[in-house]
Amino acid sequence: MKLLDVKTVLDREKNIQKPESNSEYEVMKYRDDETTKYAILSHRWGIEVDYEEMTGLMKMEGRKRDEVRQRDGYQKIIKSCEQAMKDGYEWLWIDTCCIDKRSSSELSEAINSMYRWYRNAHVCHAYLHDVDESTFPTRPANKFSKSNGWPEWFMRGWTLQELVAPKQLEFFNKNWVRIGNKRRLAPMLEDITRIPIEVLRDGLGGAKNLGVAQIMSWAADRKTTRVEDRAYSLLGLFDVSMPMLYGEGKKAFHRLQLEIIRTSSDQSIFAWDPRTPRPGSVLADDPSDFRDCRHIEPLGPGEFADRLVEYIEDNELGKQHTSRKFSINPIHRHRLAQLRLRARTLSQQLRTFSVSNAGIQVWLPVVPYDDSPSHCRAILACSRIKGYHPHGLITIDLASSGSSFDRIFDSTGVHKTYPEFRTLHLTHHQDVNHIHHHFTLDDKNAMYYGFTHCGTFPRESVGNMVTLSSLTDDLVIVVYANDDARYRFAVALGYYLGQGWVHIVCDERLEKQEVNGTPWLDFAKLTYDRMWKARAELAQSMPNPIEVYATYDTNTVIKHAHLPRSIWAARVLWGRWGTDKFQVTVDVDQCAGCCHGPHGWTTTSVRRFSFMRVKLMTVLPQDDWDGLDVPGLMSVVSHSHRLKLDGWWVWLDKHAGQKIVLGDYGDYSDGNFKCDGNIFEDMRALGIDSMDPVYHPVVSRVSGDQFYWHEFRDQNDHDLPYDDDRKELELNRLKGYSLPANQHFVLLLKAYCTRLAGKYLVITIIQHSDVPLRIGCRAKRRDSGGELAPNNVNHFADLTPFYTVASPQAWRRDPACTRRRELFKTIRYVHYN
Repeated sequence: MKLLDVKTVLDREKNIQKPESNSEYEVMKYRDDETTKYAILSHRWGIEVDYEEMTGLMKMEGRKRDEVRQRDGYQKIIKSCEQAMKDGYEWLWIDTCCIDKRSSSELSEAINSMYRWYRNAHVCHAYLHDVDESTFPTRPANKFSKSNGWPEWFMRGWTLQELVAPKQLEFFNKNWVRIGNKRRLAPMLEDITRIPIEVLRDGLGGAKNLGVAQIMSWAADRKTTRVEDRAYSLLGLFDVSMPMLYGEGKKAFHRLQLEIIRTSSDQSIFAWDPRTPRPGSVLADDPSDFRDCRHIEPLGPGEFADRLVEYIEDNELGKQHTSRKFSINPIHRHRLAQLRLRARTLSQQLRTFSVSNAGIQVWLPVVPYDDSPSHCRAILACSRIKGYHPHGLITIDLASSGSSFDRIFDSTGVHKTYPEFRTLHLTHHQDVNHIHHHFTLDDKNAMYYGFTHCGTFPRESVGNMVTLSSLTDDLVIVVYANDDARYRFAVALGYYLGQGWVHIVCDERLEKQEVNGTPWLDFAKLTYDRMWKARAELAQSMPNPIEVYATYDTNTVIKHAHLPRSIWAARVLWGRWGTDKFQVTVDVDQCAGCCHGPHGWTTTSVRRFSFMRVKLMTVLPQDDWDGLDVPGLMSVVSHSHRLKLDGWWVWLDKHAGQKIVLGDYGDYSDGNFKCDGNIFEDMRALGIDSMDPVYHPVVSRVSGDQFYWHEFRDQNDHDLPYDDDRKELELNRLKGYSLPANQHFVLLLKAYCTRLAGKYLVITIIQHSDVPLRIGCRAKRRDSGGELAPNNVNHFADLTPFYTVASPQAWRRDPACTRRRELFKTIRYVHYN
């Protein structure tokens, strides 16, 4: 290791301002840490001096040299050398300037050797740069609020090993006044760091049954500047080495755990319990996952066998249905004795771990689930320390994923049967080879009343896609808020035991508390905890929308939740297309006043029937069946005719002799559209300018394929020519016109909610390009001079040959209560003026 020559450093500093001082000083020399008596510094980094600057100080231009010497980091080096000389040490090691970080090999060697260097030092000086007093702080203080009430040194990742490893450690305040040593302050340090007194006084060898989980818990609340250092700073505590790969992120902590598993049989490494459950790998993502593991200890084979029998009796596993007492059943006693003997005789298997690409091979007793043969509960050879409540063996829940098992959380329904010893392959990487369920989220309609998408918890979504694990349980919370109106709600998207589910949660506390007083993330966390506990019940209560490919039947579920003390309701439309794709549309609408309180929900279903019959097809983002960009939530009625509008397939119906105009609405109960009116005509009657550009139809190019070419004729009523060499034909003089899908038109549809319940709306028409598009009037036959004929005889060229109708979800609701009959007029003037 490279050590500072204390006397040389101080001599250089003493003579550096003398004009005749141009000589070189060899301030750094190689020494063996096993035989050299040296001091070592532990500190919180600030503006430091590195190896190159420390060794090349005399070669610098004068202004640069003065800048280096004025840094707090340089003054810290000088003060450290003065203290080391005062204590009688000739050599000193400081991590900031004794490692040449330009060399990756030297940096890797230093990190892998650092614990040993601190352990071999004769004294370690812990410099607390933020402590002014001459005594050690005895209680948390507000001045250290950024570091949990204690000096920052106690919250840093690297200083953990610098506290544990040295045999002698002295604390100094910012003025280099000695304020105590580790052995005398051990009881107080235990309260601050959760490290046992025996370890603080005698090192890692001083504690009995010290396990991986407990050591990890010491680092749970510590921070490092680089993510990788969360792992690298723990290498010495577990006596393992591994190469440094800065840039690998959290993979460093995964590699650390695998290295520990290769050298240890301690199963407490699987006992981590995160605050936010995270299905998947049996390895933790971060030391914080071990926060509550300080009272967990590993067990040897003999003790584990005895504890396993206690566990079976406490949980009444294998209990017979008899009136006799469980504890005196002779058959039960015999089986317990066999189990204890098996656990003892197979102790070598219990201690054996094997790591490969297939997973971590480990031998464990497992108990299956009642409701799923692919799920089980594994019992680990570790327990909570006696005297700590609850006391007993630690278990983890597993779900099979192919040939390996993934970690799951808080499942219920374990068989009341004896554990079976099995060899398991546990997944040790996060990119597990199982299906992920993708929830496509469309929430643009929720934004039209001032609500915003605040974010998702516990992980961020990618674009409009929320991905959930295919394991037993996973959950994501999406939060929406209207800060001006002080309303907030969340949509919970979950997956539990093969069932996707959705739920709406309103923030009822906002009645008494401003939105800004409760950040959305706090609301998301509270909602997550509440939904996690209720996920089994919520999943079981969901209607099952699984698609059957043979008949193309699908249910689409609509949920409705009134926002307390408001005229709004949150609605979620949810459907499943295929095995792993869910579509979720979130909407905020004016409530019809028919619900009671925040949980007065109604649930309806929209059925999509078999392929050749009339279908109700819910249009959602990127739907495989319909590429139309429709205004708001709609159930689109489709038939056997299909065309491409601007490259998107669209289902259409052929006219039955009646004239159909874009924006017509009416009845569709018997499969034939019967017009009752036109939305554009109604707009004009209400004083809304239907010619405003925001209401202009969207024009599309119409094309078809060779299957549909014979459905169309040209202007002379002749069949269009068929070209075998063309897979797609541009249909002669046909154009598609669709309703706009912008905010203005969506609000218009919402404003019609109380008038047009149960009505269907023409959202797309296909017509000849030479026929003027008449918004709000019937197309009539023209004479040879271009004038409208007095008779209203239909002519093929004037008719809309194809059309699509839909049922806007804004119209599918119960009638409003009496006091909201005039709500339509209010909405119209608020949102269109």
